[in-house]
Amino acid sequence: MWFYMIAAFLIFVGVVGGVASGGIFTLIFIPLGAIMLVVAVVMGIWHRAQEGSGGGQTQGSKTEQAPLRHTPPQGAPTPTRPEELVDARRAQQ
Repeated sequence: MWFYMIAAFLIFVGVVGGVASGGIFTLIFIPLGAIMLVVAVVMGIWHRAQEGSGGGQTQGSKTEQAPLRHTPPQGAPTPTRPEELVDARRAQQ
């Protein structure tokens, strides 16, 4: 993925530099950007082929994930009102 970013940056610098100052930027950065773009495409194809031959998935999964099971709280419910808290403390003493 970072190959694409390098290629885009080199092409951008080549175009802007070519328009602003002329030949040297166009002669150097446009071909370098094109080479990086070709490298990025070839590397993407090669990695996709390696995943397929290694038994990995080359396509996204079409199945939905199962929802998480909800486990009910264990034990007695926690007191929330002040009166329930007082009663719970009295029961512990």
